[in-house]
Amino acid sequence: MKLIQAVLLGGGYATTIPVIARFRRVVHERRWRWLAVHHLGVAALIAAFVQRGSRPAVAVNSAWLIIASCWWILGSRRRVESPV
Repeated sequence: MKLIQAVLLGGGYATTIPVIARFRRVVHERRWRWLAVHHLGVAALIAAFVQRGSRPAVAVNSAWLIIASCWWILGSRRRVESPV
């Protein structure tokens, strides 16, 4: 069980950290494949923390998954320039 957790954590962090470092660019340029990889990585982290029984880590990572999704959705809206 600890091996599975280690693999999930290692893979999760290895895929999410590079995407988070460029997240503004991912949203701005609509890189949906990067977002999908990010979401898979966060899901792996959540699964590992569920197995560990770490509720705070599950809550934080779940909240980030929701925030990142909302950021992506809202990032697609264009700003309307004021006529003034």
